[in-house]
Formats: sequence, C-alpha cells, structure tokens
Amino acid sequence: MSSRRRRNLFRTLAIVLVLVVVLAGAGAMYAYPYADRLVGKGQRPVAGLTPAAGGPMNILLVGSDSRAGLSRRQLGRIQTVEVAGRRTDTIIVLHVSPDRDKAVMVSLPRDLRATVNGRTNKINAAFALGGPDLLVKTVERTTGLTINHYAEIDFAGFLSVVDTVGGVTLCNRSGHRLDDAYANLHMDQGCQHMNGVKALAFVRARHVDSDFGRIGRQQEFMRAVMAEVSSHSTLAGLPKLLDVADIATDHIRTDDAMSTSTAIGLARRLRNLDPASIDMRIYPSVASPPRCAGCAAFVDPLPEAAVLMRALARDAATLPPVGLPGGKAVSLATTLAYPPALARQAGLVAAVLGGKVKLVKAANGASLVLTVGSGFRLR
Repeated sequence: MSSRRRRNLFRTLAIVLVLVVVLAGAGAMYAYPYADRLVGKGQRPVAGLTPAAGGPMNILLVGSDSRAGLSRRQLGRIQTVEVAGRRTDTIIVLHVSPDRDKAVMVSLPRDLRATVNGRTNKINAAFALGGPDLLVKTVERTTGLTINHYAEIDFAGFLSVVDTVGGVTLCNRSGHRLDDAYANLHMDQGCQHMNGVKALAFVRARHVDSDFGRIGRQQEFMRAVMAEVSSHSTLAGLPKLLDVADIATDHIRTDDAMSTSTAIGLARRLRNLDPASIDMRIYPSVASPPRCAGCAAFVDPLPEAAVLMRALARDAATLPPVGLPGGKAVSLATTLAYPPALARQAGLVAAVLGGKVKLVKAANGASLVLTVGSGFRLR
C-alpha cells in the first residue's frame, strides 16, 4: 500500500494505485503536480463521510462490476456480457492508525444481513440501490465505524493493472482443483502466475466454495498485487509504476475530499508496511439457511463482530483474535455445522440443546460438527 501495495479485489487496488505514484515519485521535482493530476481524475462527491482530523482513518474500498471500458473481446475473455449499472461483490474497510505502522483490512461478506433504507437486505444491495452514498451509510450503521474516505475500482481497471505489472502469482490452497465455468476458472493445486483475466476469475469464482472462501482468495490476491507493485518500487521500476498509476486512475473513483496532500500523508503512513504486515480480517459472521421457503439466504453477524468493531473504533494497539481467516479465530457463538443429508438430525440436536445453537449448513462432510462458544450454557 504505499509505493507498493493495495489491491483489492478491486478496491484495495484502488487506493494503492493512486498512492503508488506519489511514493514512487517522492522527492522528484514533478511528484506533487503529477500526483495531483492522478488523484483528481476520478473524484466525485460522496455523502456521509467524516473528516479524519488527524486520527485513525477508515477508507471504504469497493469493487464495482461495471463493464464500462471493456471491449467486446475483453468481455468474452472474462466470460461476461455488458450489464447496465454497477454492483459490488467486494466491500472492505481499510483502517489506518495515525501513530504507528499499522493497517487492518476487514472484508464484509456481500450477503451480510443489514438494514438498507429501513429494510432488511444484503449489504451489497445498498450499492445497487443508492450508490456510494447509501453504501457508506449502511456500512457505518452495520459496523459502527466512521468512514472517512471512499475508493472504487471497476473490472476494466482490475484487468489493466494486473497486466501492466506483468501478472501476479496466486495459489490454490484448497487441496483440490478449482473449476468454475461461470467465472472461467480452471486451476490445479499449487501456485500459478496469472494475467489479469485469470486473476479476475480467481477472485470472482462463486461456485467452488463459499463466500468466505471467495474472501480468502481475494485476500490472497491483495497480498500478491501488493508484493508485485512493491517489487517495482525502486528508481529502475519507476516507469512501470507510472504506467500502473496512469492506467489505474482511469478506472478509480474516490471521494472529492481525498486531496493530494491527504493521499501523500496516507502513503507516508504506510510506506514502511510490507504485504505480510497487513492485518487481514473477515467481518465475524456465518452463512445461515433461509428462514422460510422462498426467503433469501443471508450471512449473519456473530457476537464477536461487535468486539472487533469496538476495538477498531478505539484504534486498539492489539485486536482480539476474532475475524481471523483460515479457521484461526476464536468464536463466542455456538454453532452446529451439518451436511444437507443430516439436516433433520441437526435440528434434533439443536432442539435437545435448548435452541441455543446456530445451525450452519456445510458444503460437504459426513458428520455433525458442534462448536461451543464461550457464551454457551447448557441448563
């Protein structure tokens, strides 16, 4: 993130790519005016943002699936077609501490249950219904965090940036081959160097695992892009960084309060970070089955979500061990994971335990898995 990192799955890249040039050109006579032109390219008013005023900064990073700027050939390469409007599948809050080299990225599941315009809906519906303004308002209400800035990048920017840096190395750590015909993803186990089209398939795929698996692949991609951009953050790599920034900022939208001086200040805060030092979290939540026939399936917040959000709001030096990817997090909730074939048995066990267990449908497996949270009491 500084003269190097920031990827998002579309959004992360967004901010970094704007900052990349600022840092790369630091000290050069033309750095500020050049950065000023880049930062001003895609600025637009976004309602509901709060000035950071020197304290911790929260930036909402959004990946739009707008096809604007993609040729017919590019649309074919990523197996999609022109679609009116914009939606988002990736929502990330980037938290930056003011007094220490620390940054936290919290990914919010697209299907997270939220209140949107006074009604229960999936959180990504806020973007489709009211654009950045409503999304900022909804994320603030859901997380309790104050959002200070906004950045968004689209499909075309994603493809161009990855190809401009020469591709990225991504790894399939699932233990099996990943095949998703809808996203055009066909990937064996292990690591592969991917161009923009293949990398986009890697982060877009929805039919190889859960939304949480998708978030994990997105975070894998972020680190890869950060590392790749970082490898060019020398004087010799400056021309490449300038190309990246020029191309990326054609597809990036930021709020109009993101001044050049703000961008440079943010970049300087992050300049000493390396990809491995970014604390990547997932908003503590769990996929829930529909509550009725024909009802939508949501991702519901877990009790520990409030614990993590309060720690971020305080800019705590050490965050609680919740929301960690890869099953490393501690949970306060008691859940019973069940494969579809054992749905009736799961319901019986839940009833025996007094209804204090949240049922979670597992993608596969042959047994029930009871996870007892710290707040569980059997009477």
